[in-house]
Amino acid sequence: MLSLHSNSKQSYRLHGKLHGHSGAIVRLQATDDGKYLASGGTDGTKAWDLHSMREIPGPTWLETHGATTAMVWVKREDNMTLALVYGTQNSQLVCWQGFKRGVWPLIKSAEITGLAFDASSNRLAVCHRGGVIQLWTVEDSMALKFVWSQEFKNYVPRAVAFSQLEGDERSVLVFPLYGGYIHTLKANKGTVADSPWHISTNIGDVAVNAQKGLVCVDEPSSGANLYALSKPHVRATFPVNTTPGKKRRLRQVALDKDCTTIVSGSDHGVVHVFDRRSQLVEKLRVDAHEWVQTVTVSCVNGARA
Repeated sequence: MLSLHSNSKQSYRLHGKLHGHSGAIVRLQATDDGKYLASGGTDGTKAWDLHSMREIPGPTWLETHGATTAMVWVKREDNMTLALVYGTQNSQLVCWQGFKRGVWPLIKSAEITGLAFDASSNRLAVCHRGGVIQLWTVEDSMALKFVWSQEFKNYVPRAVAFSQLEGDERSVLVFPLYGGYIHTLKANKGTVADSPWHISTNIGDVAVNAQKGLVCVDEPSSGANLYALSKPHVRATFPVNTTPGKKRRLRQVALDKDCTTIVSGSDHGVVHVFDRRSQLVEKLRVDAHEWVQTVTVSCVNGARA
């Protein structure tokens, strides 16, 4: 079940619930315009119309693909057609557009952990647990064309993102699951930059707004940390309490388009909605005690949701 909360006059109310998944939901991704939502989990990927609050015909799930573990909406600047790219537990990279569907295998089979799309270059970045990061071009037909691959030894990527514009290209940022170096890969050949960031904590999830130059990182033991892309130190911390005795779990974090709101799940049935400037928090009760792993932010019918 998915719960949708919308903002009205600085307070949130329950807008509706979406039913259809039969297993755990691992990822959520809304389109920027708030029209559609993709949800992925142990029973595959579903797509939803957020205006009608109905499921729309989505990609067919194949058991051999495993759970859906990463997803991103894709729209080329020269083609208004919307597509959904998602990755699976069994290393399948799938591009779904209406009734068309393509599947691309990755180097070294492993669970796909992160996806990112840059509309200015029509490029898609992918990372998986085998330490491999790949860059693909999304062609006009929505087919994927391989560009380069980079592999790190003894390194588990948790997420990828595109950096701020450098000249006419954006580099690829690679965030590690277990803390350590955040690498920058050059866009043309995937070469590694000389000065990586370093984060000492585990990383549960990452949300990046390259236009605003901000990175939000879920730190499973304490909450969400906000960084500037230009200065790799913590600018602000947004605390999320953990339940004593419970195993620490990863939480998805989200930034709204203007980076005024930061959203995080929790291990005790509450979604935390922070105002970035005042650091005031509104707590949305979703369940009495369950783990809220997946969150996303968009604007639905003119209201933040």
